[in-house]
Amino acid sequence: MEHFLKSKKLKAILIIMALLAGILAYAVSAGGYTIPAVDILNALASPFQKASNAISGNVEYALTLYQNAENGYEENEELRKEVAELHRQLSKYEEVKQELTELKSFVGIKETYDDFVITSPCEVTGYVTNDPFYAFNIDCGKNEGISLYDPVVTEEGLVGVITKLGNNSATVTTILSPDLSVAVYCSTTKDHGVLTGSVGYAMQGMTKLQYLDKETTLRKNQKKDRVVLTSGENGLFPKGYVVGYVNEVKTDDSGLTACASIKPAADVRNLHMVVVVTDFEGKGVESHENQQN
Repeated sequence: MEHFLKSKKLKAILIIMALLAGILAYAVSAGGYTIPAVDILNALASPFQKASNAISGNVEYALTLYQNAENGYEENEELRKEVAELHRQLSKYEEVKQELTELKSFVGIKETYDDFVITSPCEVTGYVTNDPFYAFNIDCGKNEGISLYDPVVTEEGLVGVITKLGNNSATVTTILSPDLSVAVYCSTTKDHGVLTGSVGYAMQGMTKLQYLDKETTLRKNQKKDRVVLTSGENGLFPKGYVVGYVNEVKTDDSGLTACASIKPAADVRNLHMVVVVTDFEGKGVESHENQQN
């Protein structure tokens, strides 16, 4: 712009405009010249009017685009909010649906095992950090009548036992842990053994059935329905509750016994709700007998 103000082109324009103004003044003073003053003014103003109109039109167009864009942005924001709310409602619906399904399944436990005294469904509040055996916490505790070492179950099967206890919370050690031993038997072959975990098995989401007879009939019986149940021998667990399914049978490292990998019936690594069995027929019987002896 500064270059244009100092240019010869601007000087020429100014000279022409001065000449035209002089002619206009002479014509008016002479009184007889026929050049209309208005026409000269229009001629002088015409380029500036065109430029002004063009600028005005561009500004109006830009303002229209801006207004439309602003309106569109507001509409898109409203639509995004509506979609987000619908997603939230759908997520809540799915959560409630899952909770109702699980609640219904827990009612089935009581109907099937009428000797059980169970808590209301307890929510899994989180898994214990860095525990390879998937210990987890629940939002139930002493205030719900829970005691240490009470069995924890789902409709599918045994999950573990209570190992830490507060008034309104507890920690569950799962059947994947080597710290937990469960006396069990196979429903089809009646083979008895002890279920306990290890890091290697836990990494596969499985646990180990050991102390089987070296010539166990489980080797010959390859039926898929080889269900493993609690035997109830030590009084810590109710008798006949599902634990899992036989996956593979092999000779133990010692060479003296057989062992089997067991796939838990309940997905121990992905739990949302559980119930605690606070009492059952035969609870603590073995411990009571030992005290008498």
